[in-house]
Amino acid sequence: MGFDEYVTRNSTELLFRVQQHFLLVAYAVGLAALIAVALGVVLHTTGLTPSSWRSRFRAGSREGALLLSSVALTIPSLALFGVLQPLLGLGATPAIVALTIYGIYPVLRNVVAGLGSVDTAVLEAARGMGMGPARRMVRIQFPLAWPVVLSGIRVAMLILIGIAVVAAIVSGPGLGQLLFAGLARLGAVNSFNQVLAGTFGCLLVAAVYEIAFAVIARLTTPRGIRG
Repeated sequence: MGFDEYVTRNSTELLFRVQQHFLLVAYAVGLAALIAVALGVVLHTTGLTPSSWRSRFRAGSREGALLLSSVALTIPSLALFGVLQPLLGLGATPAIVALTIYGIYPVLRNVVAGLGSVDTAVLEAARGMGMGPARRMVRIQFPLAWPVVLSGIRVAMLILIGIAVVAAIVSGPGLGQLLFAGLARLGAVNSFNQVLAGTFGCLLVAAVYEIAFAVIARLTTPRGIRG
């Protein structure tokens, strides 16, 4: 059976797997972004942190968070899924938790870089206008850092599309089920078509996300700082 015929006969299942993969990555990236943005804002030296925290302690905490999240990113995916399986069982839960862990570092790194790149003169001018630290963050600092933050979310998304395939070892949803099934019976009828369909499915998910991020960047980036 040719690849085009295989896709035609199995279009319903293939679309279902693509949808699963898309949503799995969306949930994980969303959770990772929430955690990373909250952590990055709290640990950034803007006055939002308690006054009892000295600058060195805040900076050290920020670097420590980056170090821990980067170490988590280096854990082999098979090992992490294997560790989570006895704790969380099978299915979507261990898949989302593992992918969220992998997604934190790229976002957190860009949150820290984006907030740190804002010109201090701009912040001082805002302070002179009577803006408190929270208002400066919401109205000035985070909007100026947003393109860098969004770039980190995009990088995390691209990383997780590939790692999400491995979630199939804990019965996670997505295209990994199709790829693993094809690889397990490589040489049998339609096994190569399964692998090829899973691969193209991942590329399709990535393409949809790329378009979505381009639209989001256009709509949410302040006009004055658009590239």
